[in-house]
Amino acid sequence: MTRLLRLELNRYRHTSLFVSLTAAGSLLAALYFFAVVGRLDDSPDSAMLRSYEAVIPLALTVALCVLVVYGSVIYARRIVADYIGNRRIALYSYPGGRGPLFQAKNTAYALVIAAASLVGYGAAVSVFLLTESFTPIVSDVHDGALWLTALLSTSCVVLLTVSITAIAGAIGIWRRSTIATIVAAIILIALLGNAVAVSLNGTPWLTWLATAASIAIAVVMLGIQTRRIRVDEVL
Repeated sequence: MTRLLRLELNRYRHTSLFVSLTAAGSLLAALYFFAVVGRLDDSPDSAMLRSYEAVIPLALTVALCVLVVYGSVIYARRIVADYIGNRRIALYSYPGGRGPLFQAKNTAYALVIAAASLVGYGAAVSVFLLTESFTPIVSDVHDGALWLTALLSTSCVVLLTVSITAIAGAIGIWRRSTIATIVAAIILIALLGNAVAVSLNGTPWLTWLATAASIAIAVVMLGIQTRRIRVDEVL
């Protein structure tokens, strides 16, 4: 398992950089977009955008949507495609066993996406809050508690990113379709995106509950898929 994991991690050497840049770019753009809208728009409808407690969760939700779609594309290319057609037959002949290889692939994917997105999100939030401490756009209190809240929200979004893409990936492998993986990810994020934004803004514990449920579902679905792969007939 360790050797297989190292081999799989090597496949993501360049991918991790693109994931970090995508996470940082999407989050930073969303943070400044909502901050500027709240600053320029004096209407009552934009009052919530004059608070960090609204700007950061909304921006994280946008970044989550972007990275889930991007992550599902990576999963489809790096994992789902290996279990379709002739590539599946060739993969089953690899030494080490079908189950351990599938687990290594998913573990490597989860580690890379989680680490890269955490770095990207963390860099974006840090840049935004540091610039806000010198030249604030949002007219709200900037203190240490805000950094802690941002860190917790970011960690939650990272876990959601990994678990949602894993669920979409399991669906894609079950359907033996890379397109199904991406479509499933889009549907899942469309269903969960608004709920994540609202709960991060008002009831963070609800987001953590949804995250825990998402992780549990992903683990169960990948476990079922592992068993199916072990007994899969290739002829």
